Amino acid sequence: MDKREQDILTQLDEKTKNIEVPDSLRPDAVKKTLEENSRKAGKWRLSRAACLAAACLVLAAGVSAAVLRYGGGGDRVQTGKTSPAASGGKIASAKDYDQVYSYIENYNKQMDREEAEFKVEESSEISSEDASLQSTRNAGAEADKADAGTGAAVYSSTNVRQEGVDEADTAKTDGKYLYVLKDSRQEVAIVEAKEGSLKEYGNIQAEEGTRIEEFYLNPEKKKLVMVCSSTGDSGDSLLRDMNYNGAAEAVTYDVSNPSKPVETGRIKQSGTYSSSRMSGDYVYLFSTYYAGAGIARDDEKSFVPLVNGRPLASDAIYLPQTDMANMYEVVTSLDIEDPDTITDSKAIFSKGGEIYVSNENIYYYENEWEGSGRTNTTVRRITYKDGRLKAEAQGTFDGYLNDSFSIDEYKGYLRVAVTAGDTNAVYILDDKLKITGSIEGLAKDERIYSARFMGDTGYFVTFRETDPLYSVDLSDPEKPEIKGALKIPGFSDYLHFYGENLLIGIGMDVDEKTSVTGGVKLTMFDISDMTDVKEKDTYVLDNVYSTDVSYDHRAALIDAGKNMIGFPGYEAGGQKYFLFSYDSREGFKCLLDEEINGSGMMAARGIYIGDVLYIVQGNVVESYSLGDYSKIDDIIL
Repeated sequence: MDKREQDILTQLDEKTKNIEVPDSLRPDAVKKTLEENSRKAGKWRLSRAACLAAACLVLAAGVSAAVLRYGGGGDRVQTGKTSPAASGGKIASAKDYDQVYSYIENYNKQMDREEAEFKVEESSEISSEDASLQSTRNAGAEADKADAGTGAAVYSSTNVRQEGVDEADTAKTDGKYLYVLKDSRQEVAIVEAKEGSLKEYGNIQAEEGTRIEEFYLNPEKKKLVMVCSSTGDSGDSLLRDMNYNGAAEAVTYDVSNPSKPVETGRIKQSGTYSSSRMSGDYVYLFSTYYAGAGIARDDEKSFVPLVNGRPLASDAIYLPQTDMANMYEVVTSLDIEDPDTITDSKAIFSKGGEIYVSNENIYYYENEWEGSGRTNTTVRRITYKDGRLKAEAQGTFDGYLNDSFSIDEYKGYLRVAVTAGDTNAVYILDDKLKITGSIEGLAKDERIYSARFMGDTGYFVTFRETDPLYSVDLSDPEKPEIKGALKIPGFSDYLHFYGENLLIGIGMDVDEKTSVTGGVKLTMFDISDMTDVKEKDTYVLDNVYSTDVSYDHRAALIDAGKNMIGFPGYEAGGQKYFLFSYDSREGFKCLLDEEINGSGMMAARGIYIGDVLYIVQGNVVESYSLGDYSKIDDIIL
């Protein structure tokens, strides 16, 4: 949970502490409802923030109205007239600001109608169906490392979704220094790491009124790019927070002299920071901007996102498939060699979605929840090259994506593995985002938990009581074919290729008879024959009830070249870091099982430099020998 989420929770707690909770929303009733919904629709990860916010928003009419108008647009039933953007697989740009304004007004009018019908009666109980929530995984997600470490590097890098496309994180290294985001989110500490010996060497402070979300490091160019969010006013306005006012910044530093970093430029754009990517020397910054109700046609700044203080040009705004929206996904590119200058900037006008970035394209996908309970996904393709952005195509397919590992581009085709109603499907789309081939009706009453694509082959895991790992031949875009299905107990949340013909699954063990979840489970699959995938070895951490890898692939440190599999895990007594090796004859071997001593405010990361492993969590860094796994040093920043 980041600071902003915690601030919202605190305000929600304060503003709703005197509200009586209906019986249907008491913990035991909510637990029962979630269990019932889990059996119906699969596993949904509900954060405390989401659950608390949902309950309070249903109860507090004023806050509920704000959520209806400003939040959750991506999972609302689509209404309104079809716009020119829906035809021919093309994406239309706005003709002028009048058209943009009309889309927002159409959205606000519909919200006014819905709010007029929305009533909260304190004495009435809310049905479990109306109170149920869905939460999708962020993607954050990463690691199309089909390389999977076929050669050991001198130092590790962030585990990413797409090989060749970097992602920001809270800890990185250039092979000599560790760069660590401190718990306060106000400072990046630079730590000299000399054969395990640790010494704070320098730091970079955030500007007043901002917080650091994460950062990039380009060791070759000796550049560090901090991604920051404005913290906004210090006033006690929950509705202001719900309206997502704010700005995202990319601030670039020259770290040639790590003891004295020098700022070289910054760009700023409207909206809440949502994600970013780095390809080559270019950073692509994404933020989500909501157009509020207090807009005025004669003031473009009231309803159009700003980039470096100026409203985005109307023809740089891409329209949705219907003639209404109130949310923008703003994407701006910058060259780290000229970081004060915006290379390009666009906005996707939508109701909310997620991104997958391949080596050539940005795919923005958003779900529409239909009245029947089914879903469809609209995906839009925007090419990028040397910072330049261009909208190319859009398309639609049934179902929803589990996360960004369930969508993948290869040789001009987009492949997706989706859950559609009570079944699952695989679709292949061409460069116009038209479906060329599909497999439907897979694994009834289960849902996709994880997926991984490599070349002409895809693997995905579904789950209800057992864990079927499906292998799919994607070599013919018109006729994808299921080649194999291996059923084993438990499920894998995360899949990662491990050298040649091996695939690691990280997830949970599940009792076949009781369906009770056990400990974190490692599985090594033999994928040498896609028609006969085998569970080669397993290892269950009986007392470890979860791992960050399940929802953030960056928490995994996996390098087949160094025969290294590392990740943090949670036990009843706290958090530990585990390091494994793998041998085809002996299976998994636990090399390190050490308590993580940070505050827990920041997610833990494992980083290696040469033969030393560094475990980083916020203000605490610890080093261990990769020879005998003994502790070398630690530092509190």
